[in-house]
Amino acid sequence: MAEGTTNEPAIPSSESAIPRAVSKRGGPRTPQLVWIVPVLALLIGGWLAIEHFLNRGPDVTITFKSAEGIEPGKTRIRHKAVDIGIVKSVRLSEDGKSVVVSAEVDRQTASLFLVEDTKFWVVRPRIAGGQVSGLGTLLAGSYIGAEPGTSKSSKKEFVGLETPPVLVADQAGRIFTVRTDDLGSLDINSPIYFRGVVVGKVVSTEVPGHGEEVRVGIFVEAPYDKLVNDDTRFWNASGAELSLDSNGVRVQVQSLITVLLGGIAFETPTESVTRPEAAAKAEYWLFDNRTKAMAPRETVVEKFVVRFTKSVKGLQVGSPVDFRGITVGEVKRIDLDFESQQSRFLMLVEIDLYPERLRSRFRDPARAPLPNLTPQQRIGRFVDRGMRAQLKSSNLLTGALYVNLEFFPQAPKATVDFTKTPPEIPVMGGGPGELQDSVAAIAANLEKVPFDKIAADLRASMAALQTSLKNADAVMAKLSNEVAPELRMTLESARKTLGTAEQTLSSDSPIGGDLRGALDEVRRAADSVRQLTDYLERHPESLIRGKRTESK
Repeated sequence: MAEGTTNEPAIPSSESAIPRAVSKRGGPRTPQLVWIVPVLALLIGGWLAIEHFLNRGPDVTITFKSAEGIEPGKTRIRHKAVDIGIVKSVRLSEDGKSVVVSAEVDRQTASLFLVEDTKFWVVRPRIAGGQVSGLGTLLAGSYIGAEPGTSKSSKKEFVGLETPPVLVADQAGRIFTVRTDDLGSLDINSPIYFRGVVVGKVVSTEVPGHGEEVRVGIFVEAPYDKLVNDDTRFWNASGAELSLDSNGVRVQVQSLITVLLGGIAFETPTESVTRPEAAAKAEYWLFDNRTKAMAPRETVVEKFVVRFTKSVKGLQVGSPVDFRGITVGEVKRIDLDFESQQSRFLMLVEIDLYPERLRSRFRDPARAPLPNLTPQQRIGRFVDRGMRAQLKSSNLLTGALYVNLEFFPQAPKATVDFTKTPPEIPVMGGGPGELQDSVAAIAANLEKVPFDKIAADLRASMAALQTSLKNADAVMAKLSNEVAPELRMTLESARKTLGTAEQTLSSDSPIGGDLRGALDEVRRAADSVRQLTDYLERHPESLIRGKRTESK
């Protein structure tokens, strides 16, 4: 084969236009653009994960009695309608009596809410104290409400409240405490009134350990809390107050809302409005009505006892002790006392007496000053001068009684033994008990009257009277048949005689003329006598000398 030639087969001319692959040694590889997207996604995901981990808030554990309305991943924790966390899980407690809710709290607000006095509660639709709350949860679902605390100690485990707190931390005002024997219609959120304006609400109710009273916490909003001082009076304004006395029937009602929901009203006497404001958590007594609340407060109270021998039905604890129309005390207790020597029961009535009301407020300066007596000495002096206690009726319709104090100068002498506790005020007979005894005595005397014998005698008398009436009828019949005709004849004869006399004395009869002539003679004689008498009165000497002849 000649030099310059190759061993490759000849390529036909028709195939010479087709390119052929030529092997070549590869160089260094370059990155492909398709891998940029997954790398960027991985980087962004990692950054988000790191950011989420860095921004992740702390976890909090809240224990509730029920998980009603709480859903993991959906139920939010809110404060003032702002989300501050979300529920992550819900599980039963180890004893199965409650549920444990694990939630994540926003990191920025964790310092405000993860403290000891933070409060959590489930917001659901509720009706309490006449107020409806949580209606928005009907569509959006329940959520956990949170109220930040003021403590400096951190905490991550809490016990949730079953009811929302009545007050929020930043609400201006003050809390006071009122004490009462019975809560009545009061409840949480019941309104507080000042002159008819709602100025607060009831925030708590509790019965202390001794169980003798109920303590009610009330919140008075600012600026009305400044109206409360140490002489402010609180009373139960629930419902209507009905009173029946000598002035008629009186009905007092605060408002229709108080009738339905109850409420507490307060007021300060005019003479005490300038006193300093009361401190927070000050305690007051809750009166039954405004009349009792605004009654004058007594600084001097003396306890006495009165023993009645008769029934005190109608007398109640709280009944007044009256002196001539002025209330000077109050009945505090009614009990029995047995006297073994006489084998009888006495009604023991313990009273609080206000001796300062039994003194003169106005006195003539010209009169000698009264001796400075102690309250006990004053009462002892009154009793020595005849003051006695007795029961009287205050209302005939209801049968209510009261203790009346009055002076009886003719009462037997008595004194008060102040060595006894409490001392005793003597009593005076009278009152409803004595009236009942009198009625009973009259009834007993009436029972002794022989009504049967009287009835028998009365029947006998009626029979005798009936016989007499029959006899009288017979006599009248006899008179009518026998006497009446003769009497009629006698009357006719008398009538004829009178007619004859009338004719005889008529003017045209002779006897009548003679009678008139005789009467004329009598008249002339009387005139002569009168003339003679007149002459003798003028000339009495004529009886001796005779009639004087008058000279011409």
